[in-house]
Amino acid sequence: MSKEHRDTILNIVKVNNIPYQHDVHEPVRTSQEASDLRGVSMSSGAKAIVLRGKKTKQSILVVIPADRKVNAKKIQDLVGEKVSFNPRVEEEFDCELGSVPPFGSVIGLQTYADSELEDVLNFNIGLRTDSLQISKNDYLALENPIVGDFSM
Repeated sequence: MSKEHRDTILNIVKVNNIPYQHDVHEPVRTSQEASDLRGVSMSSGAKAIVLRGKKTKQSILVVIPADRKVNAKKIQDLVGEKVSFNPRVEEEFDCELGSVPPFGSVIGLQTYADSELEDVLNFNIGLRTDSLQISKNDYLALENPIVGDFSM
């Protein structure tokens, strides 16, 4: 859905001289499908999940290894309210489910990155048909997320 997100992220990595691999492929819906298609371990996937506060309705982006689940309790403790999956991702952020990039800065959200992300990350960049691979260190330097234990 969002060629704009893809183009913005590709521009960010190019302008910052970040080594990357961009692949265009068949559409993927799940982390397992993406991992199989990319030929990489599921744990190297950086799964981006939009959560929303129950009271404030404020959304945040949580990035975790694709083979793990969000630890909602840790996120709730951190943000000070109960959270749930944002059901309006497509409408609010122009991203189909499964295509949300791990760059909250691109879609206007604070990013929380799990400390268990692998050294090399693979993720969709706004489209289910476009994947990017960059190092964790480069990702962290570009995005500057809040890093912590957010998965289980």
